[in-house]
Amino acid sequence: MKNRRFKKSKKWICLTIIIFMLILDISSKYWITKYIQLYETKKIFSILNLFHIHNYGAAFSLLSQQRGWEIWFLSIVSILTILVATRIIIKSNNKEIKKIIAYSFIIAGAIGNLINRIIYGFVIDFIDLHIHNWHFATFNIADCSIFLGIIILVRTNY
Repeated sequence: MKNRRFKKSKKWICLTIIIFMLILDISSKYWITKYIQLYETKKIFSILNLFHIHNYGAAFSLLSQQRGWEIWFLSIVSILTILVATRIIIKSNNKEIKKIIAYSFIIAGAIGNLINRIIYGFVIDFIDLHIHNWHFATFNIADCSIFLGIIILVRTNY
C-alpha cells in the first residue's frame, strides 16, 4: 500500500514540476515575443536585461551557424533526454526524491525548448545577465529549469 502511494505521489511531483515550469517557460516566451521586439533590450537591473533573441543552436549558441540540420539534431537530443530522464524517474526508488525532482526539472526544460524548435525552428532566449560590458550567454526559463535540475543532481550525488 505504501509503495503504491509513493508511485502516485512520485507521478504528481513530476507532473507538478513539469507543468509549472512549462507554463512559466511558455508564458514568458509569449510575453517576450509580444512586448519586446527582436534584438530589443529592456534594462531590469544593473546586471539584468531582457534581450529578445532567437537561438538557432544549443547552449551558448553552439551550432547556430549551421544550415538547418542542427534543428533536427538538437530536437533528437531533446527527445532522447526526455525519454532517458523519464525512464530514470520510473526506475527510481522511494528514497530518491531529489533525483526525481532533478530529472523533472530537466524534462520540463527539454520540453520547453523542444516546443520552440518544433514550432519556430529556433529557441526564444531573453534573460541577459551581465557585469558592465561582459555578458553571459542569453538564456530562457527552460534553460534555467535544466540548469536547476543539473545542480540538484550534482548536489544529490556529492
